Amino acid sequence: MNRHAKPLLFFDERRFREDLNNCNPIPVFKNAIAAANSHFNARFHEGEQTANLIAERAGFMDLILRHAWAQFDWGKNICLIAVGGYGRGELHPQSDIDLMLLIRRGNPRRHQRSIEGFLTFLWDIQLKIGHSVRSLSECVAEARFDITIATNLMETRTIAGDEKLRLAMVKKTGPKRIWPDKQFFRAKWDEQIERHNKHGNTEYNLEPNIKEAPGGLRDIQMINWVAKRHFNVESLEELVGRDFLTPEEYLQLKRGEAFLWKVRYGLHL
Repeated sequence: MNRHAKPLLFFDERRFREDLNNCNPIPVFKNAIAAANSHFNARFHEGEQTANLIAERAGFMDLILRHAWAQFDWGKNICLIAVGGYGRGELHPQSDIDLMLLIRRGNPRRHQRSIEGFLTFLWDIQLKIGHSVRSLSECVAEARFDITIATNLMETRTIAGDEKLRLAMVKKTGPKRIWPDKQFFRAKWDEQIERHNKHGNTEYNLEPNIKEAPGGLRDIQMINWVAKRHFNVESLEELVGRDFLTPEEYLQLKRGEAFLWKVRYGLHL
């Protein structure tokens, strides 16, 4: 779960539950999502800090997904996990909602009807999702050979289902099992060089890609990923005082991130 989520004062969850009990659920979900989007967008135009908006948007989506999950029958040994940027608790207006349905072992056939119904329901309520269905062993096998998957699995949260499953996955894909910190750093460094080359290897383009170009959000995320892998921490803030970041460097990174987030949020609108 999102430990840092704040109560969503704009969303009346009790009334939402009542509407679900009395009405066709699809328009109930769609209306709630539309109202939340209008609420967040108005706050952005009023000057709200983007960090608050993308965190609250992720928290709101957690609630929506839990209620959607509850529309279907699930047995044990399966859980719904947020991955990638959404797993970090960040969700911009047009970002994909990246999800993984994690099963303990074997073929997901026993959950097939619920999985298909759940994903169809998310499309029906017009959520823009990216999804995968994996067992614990598949997570390990795919992460072992794909640094992008390994990176995504570092930033996860359990939305619904058995939290123990996610913790087992984190342990099995951690640096003691695969991608030790030096190897991880080398792979991410090579990945960054390739990405920078695709964008002319300059941060001074007239219309830079604020996510992928040099000096963009990916570069800040790269620092997060490498540091988390090496120091086993949850945030950059924990690295201040560990001979990795000075307080001034940390504040500079956060200011840069806040600016880029604001630009990105505005572009999404």
